[in-house]
Amino acid sequence: MFVAPHYVRNYRSLMRRLRRESANEDEAVERAVGGHYVRVGQVQADLVREVAPAGPFTLIDVGCGSGRAAFALREETRLAYIGIDVVPDLVDYARRKADRPDWRFDVISSIDIPADDASADIVLIMSVFTHLKPNEIKAYLDECMRVLKPGGAVIASYLERNNERHRSLFYRPLRNRISRLLGRDVMVSFTTKDELAGWMGDAGFDIDRAIGDGPVGQHVLIGRKPPSAKADK
Repeated sequence: MFVAPHYVRNYRSLMRRLRRESANEDEAVERAVGGHYVRVGQVQADLVREVAPAGPFTLIDVGCGSGRAAFALREETRLAYIGIDVVPDLVDYARRKADRPDWRFDVISSIDIPADDASADIVLIMSVFTHLKPNEIKAYLDECMRVLKPGGAVIASYLERNNERHRSLFYRPLRNRISRLLGRDVMVSFTTKDELAGWMGDAGFDIDRAIGDGPVGQHVLIGRKPPSAKADK
């Protein structure tokens, strides 16, 4: 019998609980993505614009959630957008908020990116690696390498294991485990810049830039697919 991966089970269970406990849909989706819908979305959009090439470009938003980045980027006429997430309710909400019929929003249930080889200029992965195991992160980085064009960028956020603020806010492993078993939370994962940079390097990326504490609430690592890289690395 097929059993959905932990990140699918946990997030969908969490969303069902938040819908029951929230006054309305807006409150439920705000809580599901950790709040600060407009502010965090604008920060993510600014990162995308910083690394975007001149002219039209394609962005794949992995773990698009309720569409914070999509909403902030909705007036970008030069942008082709694909948003993917494991929670159908969040994908539907993101689609409505962006109000861009030319953009694509997909529900997924495994670690794969539904896009052609070498078809994207940027892959945005915010608050995704923070809920995955190392082997799952590595699998996603391989997928990023596959779908990115040569010279394309992956923008990934993570919780730094050696950062005291991150640890004090999130690192309560026993409580997190119990909450997950009760359907009240998702797995919280930590890594370090060096570990994530190493995994990016194994996937074929060059490290472009590291961003420490800032308005996004997590650390960010940006990798580049080498200009001469082939799609089937």
